[in-house]
Amino acid sequence: MVTIIVAIISSGALSALISGLFSLYQNRKKKTDGVTAGVQQLLYDRIKYLCKAHLERGKIATNDLDDLERMHEIYHDDLDGNGFLDDLVNAVRKLPIDPVLPGKGEKR
Repeated sequence: MVTIIVAIISSGALSALISGLFSLYQNRKKKTDGVTAGVQQLLYDRIKYLCKAHLERGKIATNDLDDLERMHEIYHDDLDGNGFLDDLVNAVRKLPIDPVLPGKGEKR
């Protein structure tokens, strides 16, 4: 009899624990997905803005190209971004390179 009562209590507790852990997992995943989507959108907007600015200028500094390519790599590969920016980044890669040493305030 005691075994039956223990089995009933523990099965309910185990079920509640599993349900609680699953709910916690879903909430964390939702937050993580939201943060990832937000970062992806911010990188998309920044890459697009920088590409257009450099294309208007008609040239790009080596350190700016390095930064742009790193952002694009993170956006495209790490955050599974789509290929919408590929053509824009490739157009910037074809611009004349203006070799620039890092100035004051730039980190390298």
